[in-house]
Amino acid sequence: MEELIGKVDIGIFDSGIGGITVLRELMKSVPTGVRFHYFGDTARVPYGSKPPSEIKKYVHQVFDFFRSLSVEAIVTACNTSDSILSKEEKKSLEVPFFSIIDPVTEALKNDLPINSSVAIIGTRNTIKRSLYLKKLIGSDNICRISQKACPLFVPLVEEGVWEGTLAETIVRYYLRGIKRFAPDYLILGCTHYPFLLKPIKTYLGEDVKVVDPAEYVAREFKAWIENQQNDVDSTVVFYVTGEVVSFTESLKMMGFDNAKIDSVKHVDISSLEEALWQTR
Repeated sequence: MEELIGKVDIGIFDSGIGGITVLRELMKSVPTGVRFHYFGDTARVPYGSKPPSEIKKYVHQVFDFFRSLSVEAIVTACNTSDSILSKEEKKSLEVPFFSIIDPVTEALKNDLPINSSVAIIGTRNTIKRSLYLKKLIGSDNICRISQKACPLFVPLVEEGVWEGTLAETIVRYYLRGIKRFAPDYLILGCTHYPFLLKPIKTYLGEDVKVVDPAEYVAREFKAWIENQQNDVDSTVVFYVTGEVVSFTESLKMMGFDNAKIDSVKHVDISSLEEALWQTR
């Protein structure tokens, strides 16, 4: 394991495989000097329709887990968690916390052309909290804004159904109103949704520009870590609360480079609840 010496340990988490879309952007932006610890709470996915108090409990268990690994920063790859956690909870962490929502909303407020129309899609909790809407609605550049919850998108992605008739049918079902709204920009307010990019773009048409928040959090993270990098290739350790084999198969479906994967480890939920960490 000598090749890991000197790497910066970074925690990144999601309810399932959706956060891999963020991980890929991070590894693209920071290809050296980092050991990512990806936590996928696959046994308790989806978060999007669960009570906020329950999600907060799960997320604080993940934070405790990351403390046991002595990570130097935490990246949330879960819009639902990001929208539910308070500013105080994020600031109370001993390490920097990178929001998935803040970087993209700040950039869009300043960079969108005048009279732009924007639509946001996300889980029930993300849309109910309306954090994207609240952060964007005051922008002088945005003339119209709409949002829509798409609760079946996450289970669809977790099942590996990313294209084909079923995916296209569910995309049409949820996005009919968005299509009538005819936005200039569509924000993918859940990290699972980029897996459905093909049916989404096919249905809405090329005139709608799709915005993936993963690109924006990766830029912010790169700016933060730039002076801490070395020349050793970045790697990943995966931790999942559900089935290891199916998660590994999903990684293969995504064309993930096996050379960058240290391992996929199972984390027992009971150990999460008891905060008994024996991961190293």
